[in-house]
Amino acid sequence: MKILTVEGKTREEALKKALEELGASEHEVRVKVVEEGEDRVVLEVGIKAEEVKLIKEVIEGFIKSMGTTGGVEVIEREGVYYANIVTGEMDSILIGKAGKNLEAVQHLLARMIHKRNPKIDVVIDIAGYREKRERFLRAKARAFAEEVKRTGIEYIFEPLPPSFRRVIHLELAGKEGVRTYTIGEGDLKKVVIAPKRRR
Repeated sequence: MKILTVEGKTREEALKKALEELGASEHEVRVKVVEEGEDRVVLEVGIKAEEVKLIKEVIEGFIKSMGTTGGVEVIEREGVYYANIVTGEMDSILIGKAGKNLEAVQHLLARMIHKRNPKIDVVIDIAGYREKRERFLRAKARAFAEEVKRTGIEYIFEPLPPSFRRVIHLELAGKEGVRTYTIGEGDLKKVVIAPKRRR
């Protein structure tokens, strides 16, 4: 599997070099910006079909090792692959309470994929749970941020796995009038939305 790191004065120039060397068209490749400056751009470019094949092989092997059947859909967005696994009977077990097992599956499969190709970034989902949960958490964060601004009273989320806490922090980063921080230890960490103190 060939992954190129190419440099150019612009993104277009760097991408053109990579496409010529790979003998591929733009829609056939995954492009990730590694570095971008005023007069220099560094891209990492790989063939999507080969990378998707590797991701599917690893995930399908994992599903089979659990003694069940299922499928996986892989899409690429801005240099990152999103793999949605559907097994039917095992989905709720793989997700776990509040997505805790999903975090473990994410960690395990990402490591297995990185072992074969360290350049691939992959986000694992089970039956669309992560996507729905992130959408819900973003909406909840926005709503409670307004409430905190209005009342001046902090809001504390339920304990959440790291990737879901990150969604809230990113959603409210730079939001006027509120700030976020984390409290608790280990599995009991919670995100707090608090009023921003005026200086």
